[in-house]
Amino acid sequence: MDIYDYLDLLQKDIQAFPIEEIEQRYFDICTQLCGTDLVKAIQLVSLKDYQQSLRDLLTQGLTTAHSASAKAIYFEYDLDNDWNSTIFICENYSPLEEDDDEWACEWIDEINGPSLESFGKLYESHGFDDTNEAIGSTLYLVVRTVLAYMRAYHEVNASAIMNVCIGFHDQDPVMRINEAGVLYYESL
Repeated sequence: MDIYDYLDLLQKDIQAFPIEEIEQRYFDICTQLCGTDLVKAIQLVSLKDYQQSLRDLLTQGLTTAHSASAKAIYFEYDLDNDWNSTIFICENYSPLEEDDDEWACEWIDEINGPSLESFGKLYESHGFDDTNEAIGSTLYLVVRTVLAYMRAYHEVNASAIMNVCIGFHDQDPVMRINEAGVLYYESL
């Protein structure tokens, strides 16, 4: 499988399983791909402050989106630039099955988000997907980022009727964590 196959699988898993199961599943997958030492190095990075920053960003983003009668918020982070991030307030939205994420490129407002330099350094040392080690490490960095965002969203307002998405810069399709008011995970 290439990294895009794993990302497609992750979207399906987000729709079907609780966060804890997803976390364990990708820990195991990534350990097989790149080894225990690298996965544990990624796992040891504390995301406590990052997740708090995401909660603050989501609170601001949801308020802005509701005020603007927007249909979606999209959080984008940049793998190549220390996970620098932005939340985009999008007037339009297309569901995943329509296979059209152009709506995410047409935002009406944006809010700068946090960076995560430690993830940027880990990513930089292995690259995107040239080897199994690169695939495993990139995938686990992405999974931990997505799960931190999901947790932050749940803590802010798990019942908000808003399409909520996440993706790294140039990811296609972007991941849906809440679509049309239906959360894709059962519990934390």
